[in-house]
Formats: sequence, C-alpha cells, structure tokens
Amino acid sequence: MLVIYVGDAEDVVKRIRTNHCSGNVEASVLRKHVASHKGYTFSVTKRASGSRRIRLDLPDPRVGEQSISNYIRSGLWKFVVCRSCAEANNFQWYVIDKLNPVLNVDSRTWDGQQEARYADLLMILTNSSGYSWSQLAGQKTGPGVYVLYHNTFPYAHESKASSRLL
Repeated sequence: MLVIYVGDAEDVVKRIRTNHCSGNVEASVLRKHVASHKGYTFSVTKRASGSRRIRLDLPDPRVGEQSISNYIRSGLWKFVVCRSCAEANNFQWYVIDKLNPVLNVDSRTWDGQQEARYADLLMILTNSSGYSWSQLAGQKTGPGVYVLYHNTFPYAHESKASSRLL
C-alpha cells in the first residue's frame, strides 16, 4: 500500500471522518491535493468578509467532491493518539520525514530530543490495524497523527511515488 497523506488533529477521528472523507475542498488540504492530482481545477471567489471561497470548477462541484470522497473513503486509515496537540503537531513532521507520503508537500523540522519517543509512536502507528472509513466511527480518539494508505494513486502519473510503496 502507498502512504498517501499524513496529518495531525486535535481529534483525529473527527478530522478524518468530517473534513477528509466528506465535505469539500475548502475544508481539507488532503481533499485539495487529491482534487489537483485527479485533474480538477478550482474556482476562487472573494466573500464579503474578505476570505476566499474555494470550489471545484465544475458545472456541478458535488460530482467532483463525491469522486474525491469515494477515493479517500476507499483508503485505509491508521492513527495514534498523542499526549497533547503540541506533541501531535511536532510528531506529524517526524512521520512525514520517515514515511515520505505522496501528497504532503510541506516538510518541517521536528524536535530531535523527542526522537526515541517518536520512534516508539511511529512503530505503534505503522503496526496498528488500519481502519476503513466506516470502521473509524466509535474509535477512541484525541489529539494525534493519522496516515492515509491506499492501493492506488489519486492521479494518473505513478512515477512520482513509485518508491513510496510499503
């Protein structure tokens, strides 16, 4: 399986189920990345408040959003709950560094003094049972790091991630 995406959240299960597996591209960087790699373009409009509204540039954006949801929901999710949101945020950069996910484009430094702790957490994360989208409901949650694994790429050009197979 491919390591598609790594993220952190205050409530990992809620983030996965609410923002990544449903909703729209505006609510999730993962959804934006999947949309881009599937060839979708975006329309950006300015709201009265000054913020930007981002939607799929399609006659019916819901069709594209459903395609994105179907792809993400057909993946396998693994996650680990951390001691705090701060630990989860820093640990995600360690995981991104070690697993080199296909869709993460940012990479930051992580606290090297925590390497032993992070190595243990990564082992727990990677050795854990993965969950389908429907199996995530009711799982113990909290601040943590999650990984989306998938058998296929969200785009046609496989060469970018050929070395990222598990």
